[in-house]
Amino acid sequence: MIPELAELLRKSIAESLEERVAVAFSGGLDSTLIAAVAKKDAATELFCCGTEKSDDLRYAEDAARLLKLPLHKTVMTEDSVLETYEKCQGIVPGDLLKVELLVPVYQCAEAAKAAGHNVLLFGSAAEELFVGYERYYAYFDEGKDLQALLASEFKELEHREIAWMGKVCRKFGIEARFPLYKKELERFVRQVPLEVLMEDKALKKGVLREAGKLLGVPEIVLLRRKRAMQYGSGIHSIILRHAKALNAKGADAGR
Repeated sequence: MIPELAELLRKSIAESLEERVAVAFSGGLDSTLIAAVAKKDAATELFCCGTEKSDDLRYAEDAARLLKLPLHKTVMTEDSVLETYEKCQGIVPGDLLKVELLVPVYQCAEAAKAAGHNVLLFGSAAEELFVGYERYYAYFDEGKDLQALLASEFKELEHREIAWMGKVCRKFGIEARFPLYKKELERFVRQVPLEVLMEDKALKKGVLREAGKLLGVPEIVLLRRKRAMQYGSGIHSIILRHAKALNAKGADAGR
């Protein structure tokens, strides 16, 4: 099963490439997997953002060095996080949790465009495919139909995160591509028993990690725990401190 999955992942990523491509990079499993495959067929550059000393910047530096790929880092201050949040709110209006996840997307897209890229790859859909969120385990323990929930959330990505991220990227004339959001890949993974997908509760996405090992993902990345971009980048804590003011501005803008 794992070799077949690895080949399907390789194919899905290869189909998303141009001769020169950018990857939104956090040093986590999903983005590193994409970069490890992409570099074999395209001139690949990595783009990461985060606050100073954030986990994402640290892991991204280590992973990029091991992959031997160029890394473009954007170090964000509190002011730049808040400024970017307001820009994202203007592009995709919504509540705090919706808008904050777009802050690193905005920064990576802006940096990729400045470096002359037209395509930016993201690792979205890995959580919905490979049971990557803690809440999925809670749903399963509660007796909910997790298979149906995963399928529904995977489908909804097209109208939610993927649509929002695409809109932010278009602001810079960048095409956002999502190599893991493929029907063929979904059909394969849905045939894997849930108990197999959920075996590694501590790190999660154990099946994807095994496939990643075959595709050249460095061991330090295979052992890294999942953290969403807004958390690993250090952005969430800043947004949270200013939540009241940001929510008030968002409400005013919606009137």
